[in-house]
Amino acid sequence: MSRAAMLAWAAWCVLGPAAAPAAAPADQGDLMSPDGTLHVTVAVTDGRPTVAVTWKGEPLLEPSPIGLAVAGAKDGGGWREVGRSARSADETWTPVWGKRRVVRNHCRELVLSLARAGGPLLRMDILFRAYDDGAAFRYVLGPGAGPPQTVEVTDDLAEFRFAGDWEAWSYRRENRPLGPERLSQAKGDRHYPMTLRAGADRYLALVEAALEDFAWMELASEAGSRAVRVEVASSRVATPFATPWRVLMVGPTPGALVDSDLLANLNPPCRIEAPSWIKPGVAFWDWRAWGHKADGFTYGLDLESWKRFVDLAGEAGVPYLLLDADWYGPEFDASSDPTTAKQGANVEELIRYARARGVGILLYLNDKATEKHDLDTVLGHYARWGAAGIKYGFMKGSGQAKVRRTREVIEGCAKHRLVCNFHDGPVPPTGDVRTWPNCLTREFCHSQSDAKRAFTPSTFLLQVAVNMLAGPVDMCNGLLDLTHSLEQRPKIFQQVDSTITAEAARTLLVFSGLTVVPDSADAYRRHPDLFAFIAAQKMPWDESRTLAGEIGQYIVMMRRTGETFLVASATNE
Repeated sequence: MSRAAMLAWAAWCVLGPAAAPAAAPADQGDLMSPDGTLHVTVAVTDGRPTVAVTWKGEPLLEPSPIGLAVAGAKDGGGWREVGRSARSADETWTPVWGKRRVVRNHCRELVLSLARAGGPLLRMDILFRAYDDGAAFRYVLGPGAGPPQTVEVTDDLAEFRFAGDWEAWSYRRENRPLGPERLSQAKGDRHYPMTLRAGADRYLALVEAALEDFAWMELASEAGSRAVRVEVASSRVATPFATPWRVLMVGPTPGALVDSDLLANLNPPCRIEAPSWIKPGVAFWDWRAWGHKADGFTYGLDLESWKRFVDLAGEAGVPYLLLDADWYGPEFDASSDPTTAKQGANVEELIRYARARGVGILLYLNDKATEKHDLDTVLGHYARWGAAGIKYGFMKGSGQAKVRRTREVIEGCAKHRLVCNFHDGPVPPTGDVRTWPNCLTREFCHSQSDAKRAFTPSTFLLQVAVNMLAGPVDMCNGLLDLTHSLEQRPKIFQQVDSTITAEAARTLLVFSGLTVVPDSADAYRRHPDLFAFIAAQKMPWDESRTLAGEIGQYIVMMRRTGETFLVASATNE
């Protein structure tokens, strides 16, 4: 990259996704949200930057230290302020798909410029944003005209010192979210999103936005303290470089957090040229339907079963069928060829059959297969077959390397006009669906019946209020054959604690660009009223709104496309 290009890229990082924010009035001090309710106070004390936040006159964050640790420096101190500048933005943009047709990006921004006398990093800007529904900050390393350098960031020194001992819930991978727990009772590692109840009409969440080429954020707590520390694994970056945003969402209800577009607003615009080929929607799925018996027919992972799904999908306007593991052989066997279907699984014939009926086929690809087969070659092979996308399974790695690999998969899919979905243990979504809308969803949750366990109604509600704040999640609701699924199906290991009405409702309540439903075509034909509700979910949504709800207790949601209004609700046990 040329020096001029690097400086232009750095300027883009400072300005962020809002197109050239206009200069704000002359106030260069604290930062206020556009509606004046959220107040961000920025200072440099004893060589360390701090931030404090109030909302509607009540403190949320007491003065909290922020900063980065880099290799070769003893600590994150020694900074002095050398300048401040302010900007504002008020624009609207149209996502390829999302919670609503038009999104408003309305914010004010303060840039705090810092310098220090010695060490491997001499210049740093910290960007602060104030929105009506939250605050965010990010670090820009090596801004200005200095020579580029490689910096190893060893940790993030931010510590969120909350103003109250509030209830908190936090993401816990393939398990029920942790909580509620008082901040002072939390001890050890936590994962974001962390959702907090600070009062009857004050809800907060700690999340991250615009994760790109950097290790994702982790959280840590100590018993007896209300503070939550940020931790990151080591990342090597070339300056100028902008880190992800650390984000504090705020709202009067849990639903306000669920409905927020804050993370998307903190991400850059779509990088895919002419993305009209990207189609969100419902997907049938063969994996959990395997073994279902209907009128003498037993579902398998085979062409005859897949065609049953395609026939119903074509009739009902369901856009996708997802073929999961085993279509090209044992998924964890490195000798399995992901470009050759196993005997009896004529995938090319299936794709032709499906395309003739307006249905796209999504193909599973295990990370193991890419050890001996080049990823781009495999994706190109699927595109030539006419596949619509992939589900990428069991990606190995951690930290910055896994973030880079995730982006490689997403960009590779975009190159070949394929949508994608990430299976177990994905890198967190961080609003990047704005930038890469071909990544329709991720299993950033306990997906129903995964890990050989079924989740409970209250776990579902907690995942909506916690996990889903990060972005679209693949939770795989919609099982209608609740009576016989456990005894017949090898990939259902516990009785699903639900009702058929709740299962249909959950498909709408979960925000996802790919609503993967787990039952057989025959099961959906036996419940035409409930299936009609599922099939009526035509994305992209024009509007989404949480009408009521409380964390872990209940939720009521409305989503609209055109003149079709769909409303669903769910309760706990």
